[in-house]
Amino acid sequence: MNRIILHLDFNSYFASVEQQANPFLRGLPIAVAGKGRHSIDVAMAHRGSKSIAIDQLQFQRSVVTTASREAKKRGVKTAMGTWQARKVCPEMLVIPGDPQKYGDVTARFMKILRKYGDAVQQFSTDEAFADVTCASGGDYMGAVILAQQIRADIAEECGEYCTVSIGIASNKFLAKLASESKKPNGLTCVQPHEAEDFVLTRPLADFCGIGHRIEKHLEKLGATSVATLRRLPLPLLLSEFKSYGYFIYNAARGLGSDELLPDEDPKSVGNSYTFPHDLKSSEEIYQNLLALADRVAWRMRKQNFVATHISGYIRYSDFGGYGFHRRCKDPLIDGLEIANTAWKVMEEKIDIAQGVRLIGISASGLLPIGGSNSLFEKDRRKARALQALDKVTDKYGSGAWQRAGTMKTSFKERVSGWHYDHES
Repeated sequence: MNRIILHLDFNSYFASVEQQANPFLRGLPIAVAGKGRHSIDVAMAHRGSKSIAIDQLQFQRSVVTTASREAKKRGVKTAMGTWQARKVCPEMLVIPGDPQKYGDVTARFMKILRKYGDAVQQFSTDEAFADVTCASGGDYMGAVILAQQIRADIAEECGEYCTVSIGIASNKFLAKLASESKKPNGLTCVQPHEAEDFVLTRPLADFCGIGHRIEKHLEKLGATSVATLRRLPLPLLLSEFKSYGYFIYNAARGLGSDELLPDEDPKSVGNSYTFPHDLKSSEEIYQNLLALADRVAWRMRKQNFVATHISGYIRYSDFGGYGFHRRCKDPLIDGLEIANTAWKVMEEKIDIAQGVRLIGISASGLLPIGGSNSLFEKDRRKARALQALDKVTDKYGSGAWQRAGTMKTSFKERVSGWHYDHES
């Protein structure tokens, strides 16, 4: 039996998330860009008869990672330099990227898919595949109805500005091609008997796996469309592209894999914080390091992991800094242990005179708690205390308790537009 695969792809993802989180950005041309060297600029956005003053970062040597629909209509494209995009659309607002915010929405999105899909594979931050063969009863009409239910759940959980384009087909390649064919907010269903004809209607540039370089190579071979690509024999494609020729040959005929790869465990858990004033004493730096390490440890325990590697970095007031990485003798799960491991390296290298403006701490080499049998046997009393403190944090937030050594630290809890830090 043919599988039924859904591909869901958010439209203008980062920009849509920002517009959902901030109502004042809705309907305006915006672009999300990475942080570069900057100065504060005030842009005036107009909504009806009102003018809204928006403090924003004036990016230099940065590129557009995502443009809103409004900006795209004015000619702004992904990967444009921000200076170039502003020439095309002078009224465009540039918004600093917020990976944690986007991660919040992606997590909600994946949770919804797992509720409906027999199997799920996250393909990138803003797109994923779901096998709904059993969930839809093996019927394409059932799959369309299921896709609409998923879309409704995304609107409720992520917001109406976070729309998705959906493709339904018998394999991953075709499902992704279908979702690309109708944007924004489209739904395209390609049944097996329609596959070959559907592929003929799509430009080669839309094929996932045929980038600009391969497209130019195919053009030299005389293939400028799917129809002309189908005329190239498999031996020629193999001689030109090695084993990748099999993929190109099959793609031109709408063939592809229907196997969804399982989700991978996270590689690391980390936290960083930029301070409102430079830290200029060892005591103050260590206190804040410990407070950050406690946050990392809490998130790690929540996901049932222990860490075997600790890394960190500091940034000075002049934006210089350094990073380090250390392997731990025993797995770590307590913030105090993580902080002390990092401090042994940091204490010798920190130039306090420069003033520390940012500290980052990260735990990696993650192992399941159940796989480290000796961890809690060493100190069951500490384990019970950590479990009790985690319950308090889950219920009341990251500031519900503090160590005596971190009483002078104060981190503003971040609100993403969907939840608070302690709810992640």
